[in-house]
Amino acid sequence: MVVDIVIGRDPEDLEKFGNRGCLYIGKHIVGEGEDAHYTNRILMDVLRPHIVLVLGKRGSGKSYTGGVIAEEMLLLPEEIRKNLTCILIDTMGIFWSMKYPNERDFSLLARWDMKPKGLDVKVFVPIGLASSYEREGISFDATLALKPSELTPSDWALTFGFTLQEPLGILLERVLKRLKERGTYGIDDIIDEIERDTRATEKEKLALENRFISAKEWGIFSERATPVEKLLEPGVASVIDVSLQDWNVRNLMLGILARKIYQIRMFSRRREEISIIEGGEKGKIPMVWFIIDEAHEFLPNKGKTAASDALLTLVRQGRQPGISCVFITQRPNKLHEDAISQADLIISHRLTAQSDVNALSQIMQTYLLEDIRKSISQLPRSKGTALILDDNSERLYKIQIRPRFSWHAGGSPLLVKE
Repeated sequence: MVVDIVIGRDPEDLEKFGNRGCLYIGKHIVGEGEDAHYTNRILMDVLRPHIVLVLGKRGSGKSYTGGVIAEEMLLLPEEIRKNLTCILIDTMGIFWSMKYPNERDFSLLARWDMKPKGLDVKVFVPIGLASSYEREGISFDATLALKPSELTPSDWALTFGFTLQEPLGILLERVLKRLKERGTYGIDDIIDEIERDTRATEKEKLALENRFISAKEWGIFSERATPVEKLLEPGVASVIDVSLQDWNVRNLMLGILARKIYQIRMFSRRREEISIIEGGEKGKIPMVWFIIDEAHEFLPNKGKTAASDALLTLVRQGRQPGISCVFITQRPNKLHEDAISQADLIISHRLTAQSDVNALSQIMQTYLLEDIRKSISQLPRSKGTALILDDNSERLYKIQIRPRFSWHAGGSPLLVKE
């Protein structure tokens, strides 16, 4: 009898739950080169929160693996699936295709005893871009909007590219403090308040006004913000399409969302603990899995973005409220060191840049006695092969990620038809 390999699960949970609450992500590779073959299924734990790194150079299968993880969450039994939700931060506009079955890989799926299947994912687009999507005939399910009054002075300053210690930052903080005393406000209210300021120079006021005039064109603001609960439906994968936004706007959106979700899960976790102590109904907000593509752009090792603080909070403190993160990146040496040090699961596809190989080597050096470059080079050349480091068992595995049964829109375009 072939026994499943369960990664990310400690021995106590493995004994208690077996392979319940696990995702089937691929098969163990045994042997090298032409002698390599697939053996045990590899399952990934989702009963507990995790920090997962998915690494690899362009075209190695990183985003594909992220899609596999999301697919599997939607296949969990109802009694487990209703207790979690998945949010995919889509920087390349590729995860919407999960709605459609992967018919082009029918034969490959058959060899894995699988069939093409579309999934009921929910696609959100920025509210100001909805009409553009409609004109182009691109379907979506809902819009995402933020209220300007939800942003802190630090959020604006990081997005605009100056510090709160500079003259523009001082003016910004002074203006927002006055507006906050009045309650909710919009971009036009901020601009009007800047004009009324008597302490700043005309040059400073004009410079800050121009930035807020530009912010009106970002397409993410509305008088009515999208309730964060809409992104947290139990058993649903929500795709947030930020592919048409500039990076500073993407960071701002993710920073605000991560902060809101952390807060709401903290309250929900408190209710769950009370229900355990006193009995009664549990909290209705499910545990959250963030799947973040191009993660090094949101949480860089050097410098700071509008998403950095919120994501670092999830990395350092997300376990208690039940928030997991899957950081997908082709540049592990550019990702913040805390995300790397706190990761308990690492899935590494092929890396070739010396700096990235060195970063991976530092992560795995405790568990790997031979050179990491040699280990990666010994992987079969087929797409989707990877090394997995499971920090819970302190073991390394070679894996072939299973094929997607929903459509993957992340492949490279061809100049001619196939």
